[in-house]
Amino acid sequence: MHPQIEDQEIIERYARNQLDPEERKSFEEHFFACDDCFQKLQATERFIAGIRDAAARGVLPATPQAGPSRWRIASWWIPAFGVSAFAALLLASVAAWQYFVEMPNMRRRLSQSEADLRSSQQTQAALERRLQQSLQAEVNVPLVMLQATRDIHAPSAEAVLPAGAAHLILWIDVGSGRYSSYRLEVYRAGGGPIETLEHLKRNSYGALAATLPAERLQTGEFRIKLSGEDPPPASLLAEYTLRIRRP
Repeated sequence: MHPQIEDQEIIERYARNQLDPEERKSFEEHFFACDDCFQKLQATERFIAGIRDAAARGVLPATPQAGPSRWRIASWWIPAFGVSAFAALLLASVAAWQYFVEMPNMRRRLSQSEADLRSSQQTQAALERRLQQSLQAEVNVPLVMLQATRDIHAPSAEAVLPAGAAHLILWIDVGSGRYSSYRLEVYRAGGGPIETLEHLKRNSYGALAATLPAERLQTGEFRIKLSGEDPPPASLLAEYTLRIRRP
């Protein structure tokens, strides 16, 4: 662009309003983002304004060609140029405000959002590590695999919680589907909910591994509901029955 601007005197022709609409639009898009051309344009406009002022105060001598016809041309050209220059300066001011004020603000907000996201990810990773360490500290954590069925006479899945067990792991095969996260609700048979786990994710085996506190699971029957959570709307996917025994 710069060799073309210099060879074709784009800056001078723009200041004198001699560019066609397409050239004018193209150059405006360029100099709003180019500090060098913007400064040259301002200098040219100041030079033209100085020439006009000197001519108006009689500092510049009149020439034989400066007859009535030329004065009539200047009489309408100068206001037209003034309006064009004002519009260009106004647009330049808006562009400068966006570049020096709004853009830094947007960058700061983006940086803050990225920092918040990293902090959230680090917190989640720390919690997962603590959970894994907690589970690893237990010996022989009981695990039960749940299978959905429509047969009301089908036997319930059964889990035996030994003395001292702190957790029970429920393994639920969900496979692929449209949901990326799930909610698990645990009810005592004939009673209300005793535990709700949200934002569960499938593991590398396509299953959910949900950890329940053993202290909430007393001996008896439980009903478990699995729902797709995200993306909404949420939907009930399966129900399971579970029997807890303690030796």
